[in-house]
Amino acid sequence: MYEDLARSQNPTRLEWFVIHALIPSVLVTAALHWSAEAPATRHERIDWTICCPVIEPGPIVDVFPTLIRMPRPAYPEWMRRSEIEGRVVLRALVSTRGRVYPSSILVLQATHVQFVVPAREALIAALFRPGWFGGQRIDAWVTIGMDFKPLEVP
Repeated sequence: MYEDLARSQNPTRLEWFVIHALIPSVLVTAALHWSAEAPATRHERIDWTICCPVIEPGPIVDVFPTLIRMPRPAYPEWMRRSEIEGRVVLRALVSTRGRVYPSSILVLQATHVQFVVPAREALIAALFRPGWFGGQRIDAWVTIGMDFKPLEVP
């Protein structure tokens, strides 16, 4: 009986790890993933704890959206004269009609902030062949990179 009491007061390293690290991390993970609200029907919901859009995984499409045409993004003239190059990587949700939802555009990477607006405008004007899943059109995400090079003449 006294051995059990002494052992409980001096836990082994493994017991200490389980009690102080493993169990709390499992509880925190469960609390963060638990939601009392009904499951979201859209692909996007707002997580108010961080105030950023959270993209929920949807079905993996059979055929991803294919770019048909997109106008060349407007290159800021002063940046062209200064020969500043850049790249913008955007992610957007393409509708079943082949158009990008403007509110879904996310900037993943941008070398210069001045390139973001022209890249967004070009992506909004783009036309896609929509994605397919199970023989039906479906809204699907695309990731597009746009390069800005000063030597290119439109």
